[in-house]
Amino acid sequence: MSPWLLVGSEPTELERLALALARFGIDAQPHFDGPALVRYRPVLCDARCRAVVQSWLDDIPQRSAPLLFVGAGTSGTRARLIEAGADDAISARVGPDELAARMKAAARLNAALQGHIRLANFTFDTGLRQVRWQGETLSLMPREYDLLLALVRHVGEIVSRDDLLHAIWQTPFDPGTNSVEVHICKLRRRLAGMADRVWIETVRHRGYRLVLAAASGG
Repeated sequence: MSPWLLVGSEPTELERLALALARFGIDAQPHFDGPALVRYRPVLCDARCRAVVQSWLDDIPQRSAPLLFVGAGTSGTRARLIEAGADDAISARVGPDELAARMKAAARLNAALQGHIRLANFTFDTGLRQVRWQGETLSLMPREYDLLLALVRHVGEIVSRDDLLHAIWQTPFDPGTNSVEVHICKLRRRLAGMADRVWIETVRHRGYRLVLAAASGG
């Protein structure tokens, strides 16, 4: 998702907020124009700036990106903003860590509603059934796509062969084939170019585990 825009009346406060959010993984920058040209950008608006709040609320039906308000002093104000269509409304007393977490949650939900799932540096387009790794498109067959998504959803955890059969092949029992093993092998070949960053481990008698190198993040 594009960097967040911070809307308010005090440039110094917005710069300070951008620096605080950066410590928790949010890329943000002040924005002093109206909403019309940035409907695709996620926005955090200061609810105390009454002169601009209504213009952003009026633009909600045209937006394709999250709109959050911070500085909503009462529960009634927060409820009104959410009922008006805001993705979230947050008290002025929120800490930057919680604020950043709420912004990330809103971005994840927005992406999911548009058919995009972002997990462990992978982006899955559930409509096109395509996957990207840190911006690089991976060429996967349908079963490989489903298998990777199942493993990524439980990154770092062991996923049993039976669970994979149930989730991907929609079978409640083991049909006695080697379909899982064959497709794991194919998927490993697809991931060969990033073997030092992400790989699939076989855990004997237990299943498979997708592993990310520590430097790859999560």
